Formats: sequence, C-alpha cells, structure tokens
Amino acid sequence: MKTTKETMTEMQKKEVLRMNNKESNQLTRECLQLSLMHLMGEHPYEKITVSEIVRRAGVSRTAFYRNYNDKEDILHELGNRMIKSIAEISERPELHENPHQWFELVFRTVRRDKDTIALLDQAGILQSELFSGKSISKLLYTTADTDTKYIRLAAEAAFFQILISWFRDGMQEDEKHMADICVEIFENMMTKLP
Repeated sequence: MKTTKETMTEMQKKEVLRMNNKESNQLTRECLQLSLMHLMGEHPYEKITVSEIVRRAGVSRTAFYRNYNDKEDILHELGNRMIKSIAEISERPELHENPHQWFELVFRTVRRDKDTIALLDQAGILQSELFSGKSISKLLYTTADTDTKYIRLAAEAAFFQILISWFRDGMQEDEKHMADICVEIFENMMTKLP
C-alpha cells in the first residue's frame, strides 16, 4: 500500500514545500517581532542590536536579513498592521452611516494593540513616522475636490492626534466616551463631506 506522500505528484510535493516555506517565514517573522518586543521591555530601543534580536528569537542573521533590512522594519511592519486594522474598520460600509460606532471600534483597536503601540511610541515611531504620509481617507475616498481632500486630511490628522494623546494619557476614558467626543468634534467636518 502506498503512503500519501508516495502518491503525490511532483507538483503537489513542490506546493507543500512552498507552503511550508511560507509558514516557516511567517514563524520566523513572528519570532523576530516577539524578540524585539521583549528586548524593548528590557533595554532602550536604540541600544538593541540585530545580534541580540536573532539570539533571543533563536534564528540566524541570514533569516533576519531574509525577512527584514533592519530592526526598524520590524516596527514598521507592526505599525502597518495596526494601520491596516483601522483601514479595515473604515472599509465596512455599515459604519459609514454610524460614525459613533466607527470611532468606538477604532479606540477599541488601539486599546487592544496597546502593547505594540507602546513599543512604537518608545522607539519614537508612533507620531513621527507611523501616521505621517499614511492617509486612510486618501486611500478609501479619493476625490478631485480640493476642499474635500483637505477637510478629510485635517480631520484625520486631528483624529490621530486624539488617539495618540488618549493612549499616552493612559486610556482612562472608555471607548464610548471617546467616540462621543469625536462625533461632537468632527460632526461639522463630516457634514461637509460627500
């Protein structure tokens, strides 16, 4: 009787190997991310070396450089994941009619990702790089109208500043209260948008 492996075609075997490589690369990335996160809890970010990261992760330097150019790439990937979470909330059509729920979900996402955000903030990436040049409204709502474009960009910048301040102040207010505040602040801007 033939085993499953023996009955697989060469193409199927290559597909399994490719999947295993993809899974292996993902595992390596996750280990490197966790390693950097743990090290940042112990040392200032600027003093952490790639050698420490790979030693803590249990992977080779080659594996590190196969996945990242430098340690900043790890933080940017973590930050981009958070931005993507917020963008995915923005893409939900049912939330376009319910701004309060949208704001509440975004604040909940920030609370959920507080450990990652703390690391980004500690590394000086949160405000200086993470939110600069990454306009969610520009990606989701392209417009040729100059007024609309700038109203959206101003609202988004103000909202990100509120998120950052709320985070740095210890997230003492609950998500519903923060959503109430944001709806009140941005209500006038939102009514001007198509």
